[in-house]
Amino acid sequence: MADLKEEIKEIVEIVALVPEPLKVMCFEMLLKNALSKRESPPKPPPPAHTDQKQESKVAKAADAEEKLAEAIDLGASRSLGAQPKVGGGSDINMSDLHMKTKRFMATGGVTLEHINNVFYKEGDNFELLITDFGATSMSDGQMRIAMFQALHQALLDGEFTTTVEAVREECRMRKCLDAPNFTKNFKNNASIFDFGEWSKDVTDLRLSDEGRKALAEVVKKLS
Repeated sequence: MADLKEEIKEIVEIVALVPEPLKVMCFEMLLKNALSKRESPPKPPPPAHTDQKQESKVAKAADAEEKLAEAIDLGASRSLGAQPKVGGGSDINMSDLHMKTKRFMATGGVTLEHINNVFYKEGDNFELLITDFGATSMSDGQMRIAMFQALHQALLDGEFTTTVEAVREECRMRKCLDAPNFTKNFKNNASIFDFGEWSKDVTDLRLSDEGRKALAEVVKKLS
């Protein structure tokens, strides 16, 4: 019950950000989506004569999903042409995203087009589309790697998290690891994360409110 209350609270916060004409529809759709995840396993398929009604319901749900995407995009037009993706990947849809990620987009002014310019969908996974984070220093590169790893995780489960070792490994892979100053860079940019004060015991990283704001600006800049 506590989880449901939290979800409803998040729904209300998201709805407050969309245009007035779409508020009721947005609330109903998000609430139905949250409740459907708590229902028992699906029943056997209905008789053939109900297929037409079922198709109508699916069509209406798809239409509502599209309107919600437009609302959260804050009026921005969604790109109709899918850009080529590695290995035949596809664009990410709003229905692919966790509610917390949609909230991040709404509050940070990040559109679905922005997301699709930096990530793409490959099966059930999300892959990074860009190869350059646009960093101006090794420290900046380290922080951007951490933020994009956190965004990658958020696309999967809504949690803007990563680990110190994962950041270290990607810095090494991208040849931007400043080993002598690696931990110092985290200490100097502690406000981006929610660990408070940096210490050698910190192993897990989660973006703070300030970190998510910074991430939103970087995503928009790289898009």
